[in-house]
Amino acid sequence: MNNRPASPRDPEPPEGDPFDRIAPFYDLDFEDFHDDASFYLRLSDIHGPRVLELGCGTGRIAVPLAEAGAKVTGVDVSASMLAVARERAGDLPVRWTVGDLRTLRLRGRFDVVCAPLGTLQHMESIDDFVLALESMARHLAPGGVAVVDVESPAAEDFDPTPQPLIEHWTKPWRDGTVSKVVSVAAIPMQGTKEVTWHFDVADRQGRLTRLTTQFYLRTYTPSEIDLAARIAGLRVVARFGDYEFTPHYDGAERLVVLLQRADDDVAYQYGEEPA
Repeated sequence: MNNRPASPRDPEPPEGDPFDRIAPFYDLDFEDFHDDASFYLRLSDIHGPRVLELGCGTGRIAVPLAEAGAKVTGVDVSASMLAVARERAGDLPVRWTVGDLRTLRLRGRFDVVCAPLGTLQHMESIDDFVLALESMARHLAPGGVAVVDVESPAAEDFDPTPQPLIEHWTKPWRDGTVSKVVSVAAIPMQGTKEVTWHFDVADRQGRLTRLTTQFYLRTYTPSEIDLAARIAGLRVVARFGDYEFTPHYDGAERLVVLLQRADDDVAYQYGEEPA
């Protein structure tokens, strides 16, 4: 996956952008999913209104945060995804930036720096993961918190057995339908999995167009995140298994890790109902 930054005025997507052609369909996956948005709203209430979202995509998190009054900056490597985000945001005062989250250097600091819903799993190497955490650290304000949200490790992440294509859904689309079909192939030796998305678009005349994208996701364990955070100058302050502030547990679907700068003298204690 090439994360080359592009100019916001560049009409062409970054070379190798896996989300270029499928950006219009991305929100169909999450149109009924709002659990994590309320989580970030709560963190903004606790820590402050300045929010930096890395890998903001189509603005699924950034827009409701801005609607609630947060001062949001959204960064994504995909100009195509940001085009959807800008349309969604309308007149909301969100700052959208095309950029590589590993090398990002913005003016100012933020109270919440987040990488929601598997964004950092696109960091295929530990080195890139550390660079991403270093970027989060240098953008954190005193008392601020960084959030890493990845899939909790599961047995199938390390099972090299070939997996079948699975149809995730079929939904209305313009004058026809679109179906999402997914295949996942684990590469345990590398700790990654190759993910293929097919979007089959059918019009009313039955003509079918298939759009395909492929990318790799890395599985990160709690201990890997802990070590990478220390290298990046961060410390772990909490781990959750969901967006209700439930402590992380074996079998949890999510691994949500809250981090603060190691030199930050403001300490927070989190429970199921943070104060």
